[in-house]
Amino acid sequence: MKKIVLYSAALAFGMCAATSCSEESLNPTSVITSSVNVETEFDTWLEDNYRAPYNINFLYRYEDIESDMTYDLVPAKEIYSRILAKMIRFLWIDPYTEVTDIHFMRENSPRIMQIIGSGAYNSNHTLQLGTAEGGQKITLYVGNWLEDYLRINYVNGTDDSEGYTVTITDVDKINYYYLHTIHHEFAHILNQKIEFSTDFNTISQNDYVAQWNTLSDREAAVLGFVSNYASSASGEDFVEVFAYYLTWSEQEWQAKLNQAGTSGADKIARKLAIVKSYMADNWGIDMDELREVLARRYEEIDLLDWSNFNAE
Repeated sequence: MKKIVLYSAALAFGMCAATSCSEESLNPTSVITSSVNVETEFDTWLEDNYRAPYNINFLYRYEDIESDMTYDLVPAKEIYSRILAKMIRFLWIDPYTEVTDIHFMRENSPRIMQIIGSGAYNSNHTLQLGTAEGGQKITLYVGNWLEDYLRINYVNGTDDSEGYTVTITDVDKINYYYLHTIHHEFAHILNQKIEFSTDFNTISQNDYVAQWNTLSDREAAVLGFVSNYASSASGEDFVEVFAYYLTWSEQEWQAKLNQAGTSGADKIARKLAIVKSYMADNWGIDMDELREVLARRYEEIDLLDWSNFNAE
């Protein structure tokens, strides 16, 4: 390699000498542009509502170093990141703070919250909706799918320069793809800090399957699982019970128990009892109180000022 470099330098010198290189004035404008993003009103709001109070770095601009390069991913559009930031604060951070205090989320929330626009598809054709890494980071996928689940009403009819309101058109999809996912991943973080009782593992110890995606939700329910994904491992089973109990209404929860039949419903009930004890004994959180707060906030979400990112 050194020989090649020296040869190239000598060749360049010879060419310059042969053609009588002339001195030219340099363009004062650099061809290297800065990659530093200009801070926006949204960035300031994220500082005041995520990083400063809870030490959460909310990443909405795509960063290779923070992304899983095994997937073909698309960045989140900023407008959907703004909506998700408001929604996650209102329906995830604030409810826990309401039933505990600011210190609970400050100490236990992930240090990084990353939003990706597209889904992360696995080789078995399943869709990855989120990940929790080492208790420090949560990644939420399918941010751009919000386009199909809500309507953005621009005040001027064209863009967000004069503000906008949001009309949610598919509550169930938003609940499943985003809110259920973040509660699911947060439960993983709590489990990484304090393990749940091994008694939970014994309830369905003979029914966990590697090919969980071959089960229908009905088949999984009969076996004692709230979803087919819950049948993949006891750790996933625990966090699925946790997340669905918080994000389903009482009617939806009872419908799942009815679908499960006597044996399946009994297993689900025993699992829920362990989840509730785990949260009460280790984190001082009453799951039923938290669920009531979430239900109330679901009813209040239309009151959010979606486009206001002034200091709050």
